Amino acid sequence: MPAMLLKALAAAVALLLGPLHAQAGACNRTCLEGQMSDYLTALAAHDPSPLPLAPFVLYTENDQVIPIGNGEWQVVSSLGNYRHVFSDPQSGQVAAITTITENGMGAIYIARLKIDSGGIREIETQITRDPNGATLYEKMEKPEDVWLEAVPVEKRISRDFLISQTNKYYSGMQNNNPNGNYSFFDKNCSRLEQAVQTTNLNRSTPYSHSNDTVFSSLGCEAQIQTGFLGFVTSIRDRMFPVVDEERQVVFAITTLDHNGTVRFLRDANGTTSPIPAYFDIPRTLQAMEGFRLNGDKLFRIEMNLIELPYGSISPFRPGPALDRSGAGNNQNTTIPCNGGCLDGVVVQVLHALEAHDYSSLPLAAGVRYSENGQFLALGDGLWETIGPIAMPGVDGYAARFSDPSSGTAAYWGLTMEHTTPGVLALRVKVDNGKINEIEAIDVRAESSGPRYGTTTLMRPPLPVEWPADRSLGKLDSSFQGNQTSFTDVRPRLSLLYFNGMELHSSLTIPFASGCLRRDNGFQGNLSCAAQIEGNGPAPNGLYNLTSTVHDVRILVTDSKRGVLMAVAMVDSTATSPGPMSATKRIPSTYMVPQLIKVTDGVITRVEGMVKWMPFGYNSAWSGEATFSR
Repeated sequence: MPAMLLKALAAAVALLLGPLHAQAGACNRTCLEGQMSDYLTALAAHDPSPLPLAPFVLYTENDQVIPIGNGEWQVVSSLGNYRHVFSDPQSGQVAAITTITENGMGAIYIARLKIDSGGIREIETQITRDPNGATLYEKMEKPEDVWLEAVPVEKRISRDFLISQTNKYYSGMQNNNPNGNYSFFDKNCSRLEQAVQTTNLNRSTPYSHSNDTVFSSLGCEAQIQTGFLGFVTSIRDRMFPVVDEERQVVFAITTLDHNGTVRFLRDANGTTSPIPAYFDIPRTLQAMEGFRLNGDKLFRIEMNLIELPYGSISPFRPGPALDRSGAGNNQNTTIPCNGGCLDGVVVQVLHALEAHDYSSLPLAAGVRYSENGQFLALGDGLWETIGPIAMPGVDGYAARFSDPSSGTAAYWGLTMEHTTPGVLALRVKVDNGKINEIEAIDVRAESSGPRYGTTTLMRPPLPVEWPADRSLGKLDSSFQGNQTSFTDVRPRLSLLYFNGMELHSSLTIPFASGCLRRDNGFQGNLSCAAQIEGNGPAPNGLYNLTSTVHDVRILVTDSKRGVLMAVAMVDSTATSPGPMSATKRIPSTYMVPQLIKVTDGVITRVEGMVKWMPFGYNSAWSGEATFSR
C-alpha cells in the first residue's frame, strides 16, 4: 500500500477514534474532581438526570443495589462543607468523604465513582449515620494539608507498592497477632475513625465498645502490637480502587467479619477482660478509608464504617462468588419424610446447632445454608455462637411446623448466643431423604447498655423494640398444638395480609374479630385490623411506615397446625411529609418473619419479629421465592 495512502488511513482512524481515546484518558484530576462535585450537586438537588450515566450503571447504598434516584436521593437536605476527594486518573475512579444532612440529621457520606468514555459506570456509596462524626468533620472544615500535597517524583513509591503496604494494615488487623511485624507504620502515624482521633490521645478515653482507656493513647504501631483487635476474625473483599501516586494516597474498601468466637479482649495494658456484649453474635462491618503514606510507611488513616448483615458480599467484590455450598454425607432420613419425620428433622437440626456440629445431619451434596438472607458456609454464623435453644414441647416459647407435601420442616423459638437472646425462625428443606436447604432468620434482642450494648451500629430506633427486660413471655398456645382437623391455610392469605400491610388497609384481610398481634413481644391494646390501619395514638408503628412490601416468601404451610410461617421485607423511604421521629428519618428496610395462625379460614393470631436492614435489602433466596408478589 502506498505510504501516502497509509498516512491518510491512519489519519482517518485517528480522527474517528481520537475522541474516544480522549474521553477515556482525558479525565485527569481536575476532570474527576469535577465529576464528583457534579455528582454531589445532583444528589442535593434530588435529581440524577444531569449526570453522564452509562447504560446499566450499577448504583449501591450501603452495599444494596437500588435504582439511582431512590433511597438517599430522596432524603438529602443539604451538603456539608467537609470534602476529602481522592482521584486516580489511571483507573478512572474518584472517591470522596464528605458530610450531608438527611431529613435534618447529620451523616457522613462516602461515594466512589468509576468513569470511562461511556460515562459513570459504577456508583458505590456508604452512609455512616453518625451525627457526632458529621459534626466533628464540619468543625475540621477540610482534610489535613498533608493529604493534598504532591510528593516529589523521586520520593514516590509505585502504585503496586502503595497497595501492598496498605494491605499489610489489614493483614495485621485480621486476628491481630501481637507478635507480628508492624514496622510498616510511620512513627508519627495517626488515625481518624468517623472524624474522631483514636491514636496518640493525652486523655483516658475508652475505645469503641471496650472499657480500655489505654488503647487510644498509643500510636498506630503500638496499638496493633497489643493484639487488642483480635475480635476481627476476617478482613475480606479488599479493594483498592483509588490510588493517587502523585499524593501517595490510597482509598480502600474492605469487609470486616467478627464471627463471635473471640470471648476475651486483650487489653492494651497487658491484661485481658471479657469481650463486650456487642461481640456476642456474628457481625460484618464495611470500612471505607483513606491512607496517606510517607515513604513506604503508613502515615495518616481516615476511616469510616457501617454495619451490614453478617456475611454480606459487595456487588463490586472482585472475582467469582464464594462457594458456600456444603458437602453431602451418608446419613439419610426416612423416604418419604412425613410430618412426624419432618418434626424429628427440625429437632435434629436444633440439637446439631447447639452442639456446633452439623456432621450428624443427613446432608445433600451442595446443601445451602443462610442466615438473615445471606448464604454462609455451613458451620459459620450461628453454628459457632448459639447456646441453649428453646425446645418444642418443653419450653414456653418454642414451636415446630411441617409440610410433608413440600418436604419442609420449620421452627420458631428463643435462642441464646452467649449473653444475647434472640428469636430464631428456621426452615429446613428435605428432598429424597436429604437436607438440601437450611434457612435461619435470627432476630436478636438489641440493647443500648454499657459501651453501646448490643445494638446494630448506627441503625435508627426500631418501630418496635424488644421489651426492656428482653423477655417475650410465652408463645401463644395456638401455635404449639394441633387442630382437631386440617384447616385452610392457603398462601393467598399471606398475599392478602402483606398487601394490606403495604396499603395500610385491613379491608381485604380475613381477620377474626378478636385477632391479636405482637411485634417483638409488644401487643398494645389494638386489634390486628387496627394495627394494619395504623389507628390510635400508639399503634405498633410498623405499618404506618410502610411504603413497599417486597421479597414475600412462605417458609412453611402447616395445615395440621393451622399455621403459616412467612417472611417479608418492609421498606420505609423516610419521605413522609411533616415532622419525623427518629424512627422515620432515614431510609430503612425491615425484615419481618411472621407466624400467622389460621382457624376456619380467618387469621386469629399473629406473632411477628422486626429486624432492621439497610434500605433496599433482599434475601439471597428471593430469586427462588416459594411465593412472591
